[in-house]
Amino acid sequence: MLFDSHCHLDFPEFAVGINTHLNQAEANGVSDILVPGVTAKDWPKVIDTCHLNHPVQRHIALGLHPCFLPEHDIDRDLLTLEAHLKQRDDIVAIGECGLDLFIDNPQLEVQQQLLDAQLELAANYDLPVVMHLRRSVDLITQRIKRHRLRRGGIAHAFSGSQQQADQLVAQGFLIGVGGSVTYERAQRLRRVVCSLPVTSLALETDAPDMPLSGYQGIPNHPLRVAEVAKTVAKLRGESTESIAQQTHHNVTALLEL
Repeated sequence: MLFDSHCHLDFPEFAVGINTHLNQAEANGVSDILVPGVTAKDWPKVIDTCHLNHPVQRHIALGLHPCFLPEHDIDRDLLTLEAHLKQRDDIVAIGECGLDLFIDNPQLEVQQQLLDAQLELAANYDLPVVMHLRRSVDLITQRIKRHRLRRGGIAHAFSGSQQQADQLVAQGFLIGVGGSVTYERAQRLRRVVCSLPVTSLALETDAPDMPLSGYQGIPNHPLRVAEVAKTVAKLRGESTESIAQQTHHNVTALLEL
């Protein structure tokens, strides 16, 4: 059983034939998918996608992504997010949220304010977070410490150092491992994946983004989380089944499913 801990099934690439995509994922051992929202206008699609009838279980995360600042009406969207948290019992995490220092005109102060507000909601509603941390791991670790999240979260698409990974794990985070680990050039990430206890890992695809090695130029797919599992197993010298079972347990426990 595989848990794809980060897949945007609400994106246009999956709008047609979503059951086909889910069938293919199921055929490759995927039993659960975490579907994060990135803007308030996307949240209804995330909710609808997660409620489609299919054996592959989909779980809702709602958040305001730092790369979409121009699309956020921050005060209104935060109120809407809290209203969803009050009214719904099927939201399992807040996210995707975080910081991004790679984008043009990052407006770091605004990003930090937005992140702090979402971390406060996570603490108040006792939820984990799905964290975007591109070129911002240290800043995010500092802010996580301030908010003292009981349930931690998932460090999505982690690409940092061993020390940074250890600090996040100490704060209750799983390290999200996706398509990047399938590239031989990703030596630092591969070393981190091999050195961490398997209890600290979560597998993900970020489909339709972050293609695996050999699939460049085409949309990613949740079924390929199985290939991520195979790569991690090979690197660690463990069986794919054991990696799949333990990482599935990790995410299930984090989300309290």
